[in-house]
Amino acid sequence: MKQRYQDPKILTRTDVSRPFYYILATVPVVTADGLKRKRRSLQLGFCDEITMREAKAKKQQVLAPINAGRFVIQSQILFRDLAQKFADARIPQLGAATQEKYRAHLQNHILPAFGGMQLCEITRPAIEVWLNSKAGTRIVIAERNGKEVTEEREGLSWWARSDLRNLLSAIFTKAAEWNLWDGRNPCEGVTVGKKKVKRAKSIPGPADLQKFLDAIPETAIIDAAGARLIVKTAVVAGLRISEVLGLQQKDIDGQSQTLRVERRQHRGDIDDPKSESSKRVRQILSVASDLLQYANGRAPGDFIFLRKDGTLLDDRDLQQHVFRPAAEAAGIYHKGFGMHTFRRLNVTWRQEAGATPIEAQKAAGHASLDMTFLYTQTDEVREREQVGRILDRLKERGAQLAKLPPVGGVQ
Repeated sequence: MKQRYQDPKILTRTDVSRPFYYILATVPVVTADGLKRKRRSLQLGFCDEITMREAKAKKQQVLAPINAGRFVIQSQILFRDLAQKFADARIPQLGAATQEKYRAHLQNHILPAFGGMQLCEITRPAIEVWLNSKAGTRIVIAERNGKEVTEEREGLSWWARSDLRNLLSAIFTKAAEWNLWDGRNPCEGVTVGKKKVKRAKSIPGPADLQKFLDAIPETAIIDAAGARLIVKTAVVAGLRISEVLGLQQKDIDGQSQTLRVERRQHRGDIDDPKSESSKRVRQILSVASDLLQYANGRAPGDFIFLRKDGTLLDDRDLQQHVFRPAAEAAGIYHKGFGMHTFRRLNVTWRQEAGATPIEAQKAAGHASLDMTFLYTQTDEVREREQVGRILDRLKERGAQLAKLPPVGGVQ
C-alpha cells in the first residue's frame, strides 16, 4: 500500500457537551479483502484539558506511526487471526512433540481466553491474572444425561504455565516480525509465580528397579526382553524415550561399546534430536552387545525396537500397557511415573558414581546445567549416610571440647 505524508488541520468539535480537538486522517483498515484506506476521526483531547499547543504536539504523536507506515493495526486485528497465522507458519517448523503441545495449549487455554480480543486489549495485567487463574483449582461445569455436574480439577503446573506464557510471547514476537504489532511484548516481565513441585520426581532404588524389570509383561506390543532392554538403555545411557526408539543398528558400535544418538522417533515422526547438544556418543559397555544381539538379522538402517507387527512403537502404548502395569506390580508406581523416571535415574546415579555435573549434563544432552540440576534426585540411603557422618563429626568435636581445660583454670 503506497504511503503518503499527512498533516491535517486540527479541528474542534463543539456540538457536544464536552468539546474536543480532533483530526481527520486516512488510515489502513483490516477488511476481509485485505488492507483498505479509510478516512477516520482521531481524537486528540478535550478542550478543557489541553491547550491548542498541546493538541499540536499530540497530533504529531498520532501521525508519526501513520506517516511512517506503522499505523497501529493491532487495534483492529483479532488475536485468533494472529494465532492461526502463527500456527500455520511457525509451529510446523518445530519438533513433533512441541507441535503437539503448542497446538493443545492454543486450543485448550490461550484461544478460549484471548481469541476474541483485539491485540491491543491483551495487556500484561490481563495475562498475569489469566496465568494466576490457571494455577488454582478450577470448577468445571458439565452436562451429563441432562443434568448439570460440577467437577474440581487441579490447576496447571508451574512448567505448564511457563509454556503458556512463552507461547503467547512467541506469538507477539512473530507479530512484530510480520509488522502486525508495534510496541512492547505484553508478556515482557510477566511472572508465573513461585515454582512449586506438583508431582514427586522420585526415582527407584536398585532393588525396586530390579522388581520393576522382573514385572515387565509379555504383550502384543513388544516382547518382555525388548521392553526390558528399552529401560536398561535409558538407565545406562540417559536417553529420552524418543531417542531410544530412534536407535538403529548402525548406531551401535560393538567394538568401542558405544551408541550414537542421531535421531529421535516420536509417535511415528522421525526427526533430529531435540537440540544440537542431544546429538552425542555414549559409552554403554556390555549394553552394546545386548542391543546388537536383540537386533540380530536386521539391516543397519532398521530400527532396533519395533512392535511385534514390525511397525513403529508409540511411547503411549508402552506406558499404558507395559511400563505402568509393571510399576504397579512392583509397587513403585506414582503419578508422573514414566520413562523420564529412568532418565532422572541415570543423571542421579551418574553423579553418585563420581561424574561431575557438567559430565552428567553432556551425558543427558541437556542444553543447560539448570536442567541437569532439576533431574538430579537425592538418594535416601546416601543422604542418611551423609547425615550420619555429620552427626559423628559433631560427637567427635563435642568429645574434644570436653577434654579441654576450663577457661582461666576455674573448675
